[in-house]
Amino acid sequence: MDGWEEVARIPATARTGAHANADPPQITSLVFDHTQNLVWCGDSAGFSSSFTPAAPEPDAYALGVHVPLYRYTKFRSSVANAPIIQHMNHQKGVLALSTSCVSFHTRRGLAQAWITPDALDAPAQNVFRNLTCMTLAYSTSSDLIVGGNSSLFKMDLQKPSRLQPFDHRGDLSFINYSSKMLTLGHSSGSLEIFDPLANASVKTFAGHNGLLSDLDVKGNYVATCGYSVRNRRFGSSPEYTVDPLVNLYDLRMMRALPPVSFPAGASFVKFHPKLPNIAVVASTTGQIQFVDIYDSSSLYLYQADLSDSVSTSLSSAPNSYLSNLDISENGEFLCFSDGFRNMHLWSLSASSSRDFVNFPAPLDQPDIVDNAVSSNPISLDESVPLNTVGMPYYKEFLTSNYPSDMVFDKELSKMPEKIDSHLSELSESEPGKILPYDKSKYGPRNVLKPHQSLEVNVRNTGRRNQTQASLIPKFISERSSTPVSLPYREDSPFLSQTPTFGDEVENDYSNGNAQANDAANIASTVFQYKSPVENKVPSCYTRLEIHYSKFGVDDFDFEYYNHSGGFFAGLENHIDNSYVNPLLQIYRFIPIFYNTVTKSLLNEWLPNSLETFIQQSNPQGSSVLNELAYLFDMMHKAGPRNVSISNFSSILSENQIAKAHKLINKDDGKSLNSRELQMLIITFNKFLVESVVNDYASQFAINVQDMTAMHYELTFSTTSGEFLDKHIGNQATLDLVTPPNNILNKINQNNPDRYTPPQLLSRKNHNLLTYLEYSLNQTKVLPATSQTPYPVEVKQTLIKLGSVLSINLPFTEQEFSVIKNYKKWLVPEFYTTTGSSGKVCFKPVITQFNQRAEKYELLGYVCEVNRGSASSPGQHNLVSFVKVQMPSSGKDQWILFNDFLVMPIPEEEVFNLSYNWKKPVVLVYHNVEDPRNQRFTYFEESIFRKLSGLNDSILYRDHFACGIREGYKREYELLTRQEAPECGSLVAIDAEFVSLRPELVEVSFTGVRNLIRPTMLSLARISALRGNEGPKHGVPFIDDYIVHTKPIHDYLTTFSGIEDGDLDPDRSTKTLVTLQTAYRRLWLLLNMGCVFVGHGLKSDFRCINLQVPKAQIRDTIEFYFLPDFRRRLSLKFLAYIVLRESVQTRNHDSIEDAYTALQLYKKYLEWQSSGDFERALRHIYSEGQQLRFRVPET
Repeated sequence: MDGWEEVARIPATARTGAHANADPPQITSLVFDHTQNLVWCGDSAGFSSSFTPAAPEPDAYALGVHVPLYRYTKFRSSVANAPIIQHMNHQKGVLALSTSCVSFHTRRGLAQAWITPDALDAPAQNVFRNLTCMTLAYSTSSDLIVGGNSSLFKMDLQKPSRLQPFDHRGDLSFINYSSKMLTLGHSSGSLEIFDPLANASVKTFAGHNGLLSDLDVKGNYVATCGYSVRNRRFGSSPEYTVDPLVNLYDLRMMRALPPVSFPAGASFVKFHPKLPNIAVVASTTGQIQFVDIYDSSSLYLYQADLSDSVSTSLSSAPNSYLSNLDISENGEFLCFSDGFRNMHLWSLSASSSRDFVNFPAPLDQPDIVDNAVSSNPISLDESVPLNTVGMPYYKEFLTSNYPSDMVFDKELSKMPEKIDSHLSELSESEPGKILPYDKSKYGPRNVLKPHQSLEVNVRNTGRRNQTQASLIPKFISERSSTPVSLPYREDSPFLSQTPTFGDEVENDYSNGNAQANDAANIASTVFQYKSPVENKVPSCYTRLEIHYSKFGVDDFDFEYYNHSGGFFAGLENHIDNSYVNPLLQIYRFIPIFYNTVTKSLLNEWLPNSLETFIQQSNPQGSSVLNELAYLFDMMHKAGPRNVSISNFSSILSENQIAKAHKLINKDDGKSLNSRELQMLIITFNKFLVESVVNDYASQFAINVQDMTAMHYELTFSTTSGEFLDKHIGNQATLDLVTPPNNILNKINQNNPDRYTPPQLLSRKNHNLLTYLEYSLNQTKVLPATSQTPYPVEVKQTLIKLGSVLSINLPFTEQEFSVIKNYKKWLVPEFYTTTGSSGKVCFKPVITQFNQRAEKYELLGYVCEVNRGSASSPGQHNLVSFVKVQMPSSGKDQWILFNDFLVMPIPEEEVFNLSYNWKKPVVLVYHNVEDPRNQRFTYFEESIFRKLSGLNDSILYRDHFACGIREGYKREYELLTRQEAPECGSLVAIDAEFVSLRPELVEVSFTGVRNLIRPTMLSLARISALRGNEGPKHGVPFIDDYIVHTKPIHDYLTTFSGIEDGDLDPDRSTKTLVTLQTAYRRLWLLLNMGCVFVGHGLKSDFRCINLQVPKAQIRDTIEFYFLPDFRRRLSLKFLAYIVLRESVQTRNHDSIEDAYTALQLYKKYLEWQSSGDFERALRHIYSEGQQLRFRVPET
């Protein structure tokens, strides 16, 4: 700390202009800026000024370096010429404090906020007076904490009209922030440590018995200096003497440290920002000392020149004083003021830097306003030549300078047709070869296509078509009050909710029935399965997007896209790994697969060890089998409502095998081309089936391999036919292999490797059975090796087929073009027979009535839709066709599942593979004659408790993550078997969440915000209370905190009450459980028929991924709602008006919120029974309008 000297001294508050001769105001505040090279100065007249340094210049008459300072801005920062007490840095500007005003300006001087008592509510006006100090938690925070002579409160800079007072008497001179605590310096000289979250004082230190002159905080250390009182005799007024010590305190140990001696009298103290053990202490006489707080003998002493450089009087220096000491963020500059209204700037003599911060942001320069060319406007009607206006000079050619030979008329101005990626691949593999033209694929050649304008088409009547976006209502809040009915057929199983099968409904505007034609337009756009344009993808197959309004995702009209007659659920996209949606829909409708997977939930598998969290990367304590079973059950319970796969996607993203096979996709497949998306869903299909089998074996020691396994026999022999060995093997799924040309077409038997055009292969019509026979019954010859000196012939023979046959089609573009030329390549059913040798054969029909055969039917398949070139990423998506039995009629119906779009589809469209954009990638057949594959076994609440093998013990015991910890705080009482929930039992619940990923917002150039993805919420705490009348009414029996080992973006402490460390298994003292433990408890209560009471349960259940029937929900946010007002009431407001209670006074507490909702529900039942509810509800809204639906602050 050697070598400090003065580098600048300026009259910071000197007046200019007409008031140049007037006395300048005193300097009342000095502070360095933390973002730019500025030093801020406040004066007694209420102005804020900023100064910036220029390049260092050597002084010709003195040794050292001189840094000239220039004024950057000056603006008024207080009302009524009140002095500026304090400046505070903020990322977006600077805050200034006076006795009754807080102002916020940008660094250019533009006012952002003026907060005065007149702008506040009446109760807050008295609090906002006699202010003395303020602080921010950090430079980007919007929460400003302000202290005064009689108050301490917090205010939000974004909503400055509302104050949050703390339980404190005030009498403050200084305030600062250290970690989570406030350090309050009292006018009486004491230091108080205050917890703003608990709204309580933690500890108070009696530092000085007089006044406090300065306070600074660095890390966990606090330094103060001040005055002591010396009482005089004979009752005269006391005398204040500067203490020759700097008091130090350690906030970690909550104790005082040995003070630092400063004989000259310590009036100011600052910690060095880069050297935390160095403190800068100064006295009013100008003595400055750099001292090591750990070694008081290591110090550097300087004396500031406080004399007036303009005055010639020798007595000027003793009349001056040092004040407003501050140190720059990089620790290379000091500033202070003297009694002559001068600002002093000190720096190290060896330093040539002029920066107050390490990486200063550039200063904004003044805007240059161009003078108007002419103040006299020229009318367009006057005959003034256009060239009199003039044009600027350009170095480049303008767009209007278009060559005449590049201008085309409408008949020639057509975009060139895109070259088929399949042709490009063939030309690269066989350069120079002329490929045959496929007329069936590309249509007749040399045909002049009619011109299609890019503008909106105008009908013959002159009426313009409405856009598809205007015909399809995006948001429920924008839905028309007059319902529009869709056209329907009498034989449709879904009546008016089913789009018409067949030709499109023609619009007829001549009859004036515009509404009916608009409805026909809707049916022919969103639910259109045949495109009027050749080779164009129909609308129902395109990628769907979820849109978010200001009301969130709940405002999106999912119901509009579901035309299943109220039976089947769609799956949401906009979630990681949403590409799995089509395949999950297929397996959900296989009875044997569904029953096997969901039956696993009857058993209990809840790993909770630290090894599970860390080594196995499984913080949820779950598995693919568990999450798939929960998802299947929720899809059944949801009915036509949309379901989210977020829990399943989360466990998939953490699975080590899935990561190794690169099955994780977080961009909705927008980065994948056709081949990559095809192989991704095929690999996932293998992973899913094998995971179900492996999880069953590892969790419950049960073998379910025969459900999907294909057993085959491998026979090894020499080429001469001598038998060598035999093995039995199996595989879960089948990768279909295209037979060689000598099998598909005998004309190529002599040269099977030669490419044959697809149209020549259609001479013999093959179907899927040909491919199955070849793929499952093959013969290969292995060449001789060092271990086997002779060739070995390996023959694979299928000997047994599982109840579910899952077939993958990893075909290339050329192989897909072959099957598209076969008529009825995809068969709806086939039979399997077993010969005398044990070989399984595939038959299209059974010719012998006494022949034993198994019938397999196509249950569904995943289809890849190509909207562009196969090599273009983001132009492809997956849909699925599933054959389901309608619950209403018992008839089979093909359903198209495109994420959350669910609609019936004709059978001929399902089996039509001739479209160029349509590729089947995963086929699933099932044995319809297997008794296990006849019916679904659903969990019904009436018989759920009686199911054999049900393990519901988790409701009656604790199951903490990482075992039971000593000293945990328990705020609940577990259920007993005598209190076992029954059908209709009331359970009051509330959940709290944390944010794992911030929201994704698109901001247009006009400033309009468009929400692209909402924030990703994760369950953090769930509480459940007894709701039935009895001695334990309202007593909680579940209070689970969910363990999280991954980074959390935002704890949302204000809304959730969750703080840093509460969910960490290493630091938490809460009752931590895994997500599956908490979910299983709720799932058991749901299936037992419990009725859930709460406030805002729809959003809670959505985030938890729990589909609860409406009959089991008692949501007070819906009960206390008047549609006329279109405003839903908060729990805090309802508790204040209805129950006359104050809740959520600090952070949210899920037990308190659940109990409050339970009391509101009881009050609702009381008013309903007396017939007073309607009158009471209107009174509540009337009170809310007077209070602006806010609870008055106490």
